[in-house]
Amino acid sequence: MSTFGSILSIARTAISAHQTALQTVSHNLANAETEGYSRQRAELVARWPQAFPFGNVGTGATVSNVIRLRSELLDNSYRREVGTRDAFLLRHDVLAEAEQVLAEPSDNGLSTTLDQFWNAWSDLSNAPSSPAAQSVVRQRGIQLATSLNSYATRLADLSTRTRSRLGETVAEINILAGQLGDLNRQITSAEVGGLQAPDLRDARDRIADRLAQIAGARTEIQANGTMAVYIRSSMLVDATNARTLELRGGTTVSLGLKGDPDPLVGVTGPLQAMVDVINVDLPALTARLDGFARGLVNGVNEYHRSGWTAAGDALGGSNWNPVNGPTGSMVDFFDPAWTTAGGIRLSAAVTANSGVIAAGDAQNAAGNNNVALALSALRDDSGMAALQARLGANFATVIGFATGESYIDHHAQTISALGVSVADAGHQHEVYDALTKQADNRRASVAGVSIDEELTLLMRHQQAYAAATKLVQTADEMAAAILAMV
Repeated sequence: MSTFGSILSIARTAISAHQTALQTVSHNLANAETEGYSRQRAELVARWPQAFPFGNVGTGATVSNVIRLRSELLDNSYRREVGTRDAFLLRHDVLAEAEQVLAEPSDNGLSTTLDQFWNAWSDLSNAPSSPAAQSVVRQRGIQLATSLNSYATRLADLSTRTRSRLGETVAEINILAGQLGDLNRQITSAEVGGLQAPDLRDARDRIADRLAQIAGARTEIQANGTMAVYIRSSMLVDATNARTLELRGGTTVSLGLKGDPDPLVGVTGPLQAMVDVINVDLPALTARLDGFARGLVNGVNEYHRSGWTAAGDALGGSNWNPVNGPTGSMVDFFDPAWTTAGGIRLSAAVTANSGVIAAGDAQNAAGNNNVALALSALRDDSGMAALQARLGANFATVIGFATGESYIDHHAQTISALGVSVADAGHQHEVYDALTKQADNRRASVAGVSIDEELTLLMRHQQAYAAATKLVQTADEMAAAILAMV
């Protein structure tokens, strides 16, 4: 038979259970805006009934567990998208900065500087004997070389800064991997009795989100409740053990795990985007500028070495063999030893004296301006066609441009290809940003805290708690009535 003790026991368990539920709801409300927090629920279950000859009578309620509401499937969906999104964002930002380095189109861009260089030669062709025109040609040559030097330096600086950022990211990954392994240990210890440790699991998932965001990491929950972390197919964290990620290489960088000589392949996320920018994109852009500088040095020198100043051989005839006739002053405009964007410079002779800058192709012919005309014509396709005809089969080796491609065409293609890469990375980022937000919204619908829902639960548990206290009062009144009858 039920006793007053049984009724009071039920009231006590109900008070305790709903008090725990109220505490859980309060915890949810307090963390409604906490990033990475998963809403929690106190699972109330009926206690084991008490058997009587006439049947089983319930003994109240208890909290079996406090669980968090979270979907591993939705987590994995979000982590897959966020890594790809941020990879495209990083690629866009770095290439956009490279685009700013080249400053096209603008008055400070190479196109404008190159045009001014050809204009200076055109002005010299109009006044072959003018020292002022020669001085302007030298100044424009210095300006052109300096611009290319600046581009190469700034691109190298961008590569260095990206490499430094990559090193910082690798260091962050190793710290996060160690923290995740430690949380695996704490969770295993806390859940040894079969109960969940929601807040510890949230802390672990926040780290997993970050690893996915910066390294494209993939996660799996193991049978013992620990989380394994993979970078592509290589395990970074296994239970409490975290391996160390390494940045390897000099000019070309790669990633690997300490103790494993093989490099990691198929890495995704910003981690791989930085590797690609350092190894592929920036070197390819620098190579295009180097190709431009090489073609410019060799093309200009090809004409200038065969030219003469209006006064004759400005270097006193020391640069040609009289036996062969006046074949040219043999003075280089650009230093032929420096054919990269970072190294291009004027020759020592031109640097020392603008008077050695040639305008014509005949000795002691004051009005001859054929060299200046040929050099000013290099601004367009016809001038390049003439240079190609002059060099013949050596054009591809000496200049390195495609047939019919002018200097401005070559540079425009460089700018165009870079612009397409920037635009594509920006577009892909927008696509994956939308996918990431959708995935985040889906998991937030499961794990996020709804203020309205929590307030409803708060009122329900509050009413149940009040009813349980009323049950105690009722049992007390029943007992008093029995005692009054005695």
